[in-house]
Amino acid sequence: MQFRSLLFTALFGTVGLGSSHSAALAQAPIAFVVAPSVSTQLEARRMLRVCRWTDTTLVRDADLVLVVVRSSGTYPMAPSYDSLKWLRDAANSQMNDSGAQFHVYLYSIRQDLSFLQLSHQSYDAGRIAALIPPSDASASPYPSGTLFPCG
Repeated sequence: MQFRSLLFTALFGTVGLGSSHSAALAQAPIAFVVAPSVSTQLEARRMLRVCRWTDTTLVRDADLVLVVVRSSGTYPMAPSYDSLKWLRDAANSQMNDSGAQFHVYLYSIRQDLSFLQLSHQSYDAGRIAALIPPSDASASPYPSGTLFPCG
């Protein structure tokens, strides 16, 4: 648990400041991805690529959980889940092919394999192509230009 805390501090505290030396020392986190539809899987892959994160198929190997769903609701996912099954069931229950917005969540993984929401960002699903930045722009996948969830 302490490793995850240090990793998040290093990633979001140091890398987000743009220090190239510190960025080289900080290792990118490993994410367990929950994305229940084709469109959410594509968006999750894009997030991993933009953030330069890797993914895993085992939640025990992950540093965090990246959840991407589509929904018209404001907060489609709960702030915490007691199990991976409940988190996946909640993600699967969204309108993942027809929702108006993408919702991107980061969850921390507790020792008992329950999950606590770290952050949530939503943006228009129709603006995907416009979100891919030109080569000289910020690497942010979000319309506002922020580096969420990357740092």
